[in-house]
Order: sequence, then structure tokens, then C-alpha cells
Amino acid sequence: MSAQPEQMPELSALERYASAVRTKILTSQADLDPKDRIHPDMAQWCTEHGNIVAMTSGMILTSDPSSRDVQNCKTIMLNKGIRPGRVMAATPGLVSVLIDNIDMDAIEELRRAETEEEKVSNQQKRLRLLVQEAVNLGISDIHIEVREDVARIRFRKHGEMYLHAEWFPKVAREIASVAFNKETDHATAHFNPYVPQNASMPMMIDGVELRLRLASLPAHGGFDMVMRILGSTDSDVVPDLHELGYTDAQISIIARASKVPHGAILMAGPTGSGKTTTLASCMSMIEEDRKIYTIEDPVEKFISNATQVPVNTDKEDRGFASFGRASLRMDPDVIVLGEMRDEDTAGVMVRAAITGHLVYSTIHTNSATNIITRLADLGISPVLLGDGSLLVCLIYQRLVPTLCPHCKVPVSESQDHQPYLSRWQEYFGERFSGIYARGKDCEKCNNLGVTGRRVAAEVIWIDEQGREFIQKGDTFGWEKYLRNNGWQSHREHAIDLAAEGISDPLDVERVIGEINSAYAASSFNYAALSE
Repeated sequence: MSAQPEQMPELSALERYASAVRTKILTSQADLDPKDRIHPDMAQWCTEHGNIVAMTSGMILTSDPSSRDVQNCKTIMLNKGIRPGRVMAATPGLVSVLIDNIDMDAIEELRRAETEEEKVSNQQKRLRLLVQEAVNLGISDIHIEVREDVARIRFRKHGEMYLHAEWFPKVAREIASVAFNKETDHATAHFNPYVPQNASMPMMIDGVELRLRLASLPAHGGFDMVMRILGSTDSDVVPDLHELGYTDAQISIIARASKVPHGAILMAGPTGSGKTTTLASCMSMIEEDRKIYTIEDPVEKFISNATQVPVNTDKEDRGFASFGRASLRMDPDVIVLGEMRDEDTAGVMVRAAITGHLVYSTIHTNSATNIITRLADLGISPVLLGDGSLLVCLIYQRLVPTLCPHCKVPVSESQDHQPYLSRWQEYFGERFSGIYARGKDCEKCNNLGVTGRRVAAEVIWIDEQGREFIQKGDTFGWEKYLRNNGWQSHREHAIDLAAEGISDPLDVERVIGEINSAYAASSFNYAALSE
């Protein structure tokens, strides 16, 4: 976290102390054990002094190591039967955060004079500090899980969840209320933890405006709130399809589809599979002289060559379908419908595609061919689906964690993978020697064993024979035809990531299921299960 000008003398003193004792300056809760809190017997004293905290582990954090408060703190701890630990330099911001996490009820007398407006202001600061910590760590989602006796703050990075900190429930409830009531685009009258709520929230962090998507859900004993960090609204660098993990053959098909004058390019995948990022990457393939409208909930990636329209699904006249119809009157060349959730939106997609526009949209299915089944469920007839003017290209993708190059180990050396080696050896054959597993205790990847995620995808160009299979509703025959022509499924793409040493085979199996020779056989051997 960069220091403000008025903090420079304090930070200079901290740096001198940290250098003298050969430690680093603690700047956020990420530098601490997430279960370590201010010792309850020292809470009153720490609150009164404001620049020093004594933790349950015995460690003392101070923003003024030269102060007599350090020795006084040790003396008071000894008098209370608490063994003092190491004295660590900490920024004033971190000390303030820890003090704010003290049980509010325990120090109510000290806060009687504080107005409700000041409380909200303090929690707004706390909310920003939490988001700042997440941004600095490259976090994609912040989970606040509030229960009767504790609130757990969990971070998701590269698809992995881990505990960041534990708060008192009252603090977490106040922050959730502030987020929904004071910070969102469409602030609600009051935050209600007993009903699901959704919102979009802008926030300025270090001079950069971010957008966050908020969602809450009631739970037994409390509620969950999730904040997804969508990134900067004006400085996002959108990766190209090759960086995302698409193969050269797949990119060639998508690039070819982006040049057609009309029709629909549809993308499928579960929530959190990176569809929005891939769509933004596809937009970079569109010629600059074509007018693009995107209809999104909310706007996530800034696209310089597009007019981006945020929808409000709480209003009937501001949803995907209504804004999609409105965009047809704006002389567009390309329309992006963020998601097809209902028959009305699917109808807008069809109307736009067959009236001279190129349409991109996303849909939730488990494969590219299943997009056809889902569209039929949304009321589009097989005859229309097989029409040459409607569908151009179908895409399906999942995300697979990629191994940290600094700590990955040959899979045969990993104790956690021993039970599966014989099965994988049978499947991969000669390629088995190139398979790697997650390592451990690596600072480069924060002990996660992974440093990112790559796409495992399948891409289908809709040719004339494919349209015949679509009109017949013959998904099985269509996939067989595709394989005979060299098509690769997302399952095969993911398995290649393991064979190339890019991904852990256990991570691959969490995405596609068991890697087993039986899946590649034309018939399943039930008798082998009893052997």
C-alpha cells in the first residue's frame, strides 16, 4: 500500500526499526495468522492508546516502536498473566483495522459520543481497506460468511478459497449494511440479511475506479455476502484468446466467425468460467468500423470499441430483452447480449441474428452441443436452429488451475497422488512422464501450488452437415461426426493440459471427472468393476 505524504515520517521510523530487528513492516491482515486477534484482556488498553495492539499469540504490533507504550504494554501483559511475544512494526492502518475489530459491545461506553453517521463513515473506511487488501493480493472474490459467533472473511484466488481473517459478527453485519445501503449504484432502503439481494458497486482504490458485484444470501445463523472484483472500468488489459488458453485451431474458427456479417456466436460454461473475459477478447477481433453494443449485468470489462449498456434486472423495462430490442433501433452491426436467461431474451437473439446483425451471447450448459438443447428449451424450433442464417459458432469453456513453475513436482513424487498413479499410467502411457503435481510451501504462489487458470474449451463451426444433425435433434450423432473430423472436446483439451505438465491431473479431474481409459472405450465394461 503506497504511503500518503503525511505518513512518510512515521513510515520512515517504522522502516528504521524493521531494518534494525531484521523484520518486515506488517501492512495488512494478510501478514497475520487469520485466527490471531487482539487479546480480550488487552482490548480496553489498546483502544485507549490507538497505536499499539497485543494479540492472543502474544505478538505486539505497534506503529510507533520508539514509544514508551511498548514497554508499558509488556508490563501490563505480564501483570495479566500474558506472555509477551515479539514486537513487530505495523502501519497505522493495520493497527486501526485490528482495533476496529474489537467487540463493539465491550467498549460501548467509549463510543457513546460517536454519531451514527460517524459509525457508517468508519465502516466505509473498513470496507475500502478490505477491498484494497484483496486487490493487492490479486483476489477475484471476497466472501463474508456471518454466523452467530463469528464472521469469516475468505478470499478466492485462481479459483482457490482460503481463510483471510475472522471478525466479530457485528462488525461484518455493519459492513454488509454499508456496502448495500451506501455504496451501490441502486442503494436499497436497507440491507436485509433474510432475503437474497444483488447490486453493483463502484469504488475508488489508489486513484483507480473499480467495480464490484455484490450478492447476499441468508444462511442458518446469519448470511453470506460475496463481492466479486470486476476490475478497472477504464484500464483493463483484456488478454487475447491465446493467452487465455485457446488452441490455434480454435482461435482460427472464432476469428473466422467474427468476420461474418450476421448470425449468432454463442458461448456456454458454468458461472465463474471466464465467459465475460473471453467475450471481451472476441470483441477485439471485430473491425473498428463496425458498431458494437453490449448489454451487460453489470458492465465488467471495459471495451474501448463498444457502447456498453448496464441493465437493471429489478426493472422489467431495463432487462436484457428490452435493452436488446432498443439496441436494434440504434443501427448496430454487432450486439452482445450478456446472458440468455429466458425466452424473451432468446427471441431477441434470434431476431437480431436473422435480420443482418452479428450477435454474441452466453448461456449455461455443460457442452457446446448442449447449447442447441438449451435453445430448444427456450422455445426456438429445431427448424429455425438449423437455418443457415442463425447459428455460426458454438463455444464452451471451463477453467483449469495452472501449476506454479517454481514448486511443481513430478506426479510420481507426490504422496497425495499415489492412489491414482496406476490409473493415470494406463491412460497416458508414454505421456505419463510429463505429468506434474502441485508443490508445497512455496512463497512464489502463496502456498497455493498454482499461479493462474487456463481455458479448457471446445469450439464448433456450424457447417451444413451440422445443421442437419441440429434439425434432427441428434446430438450424439453430431458429436461422433465432429470427432471423425478432428474436433477436440473440452475434456480432451483439459487432459492435454495435464499431459503437458501445465495442470495437476487432480485439478483436471475436478473439472471433467475421472481420467480413465473406460471413458475412451466405445462400450463400458461393467464386469471389470467387480474384479
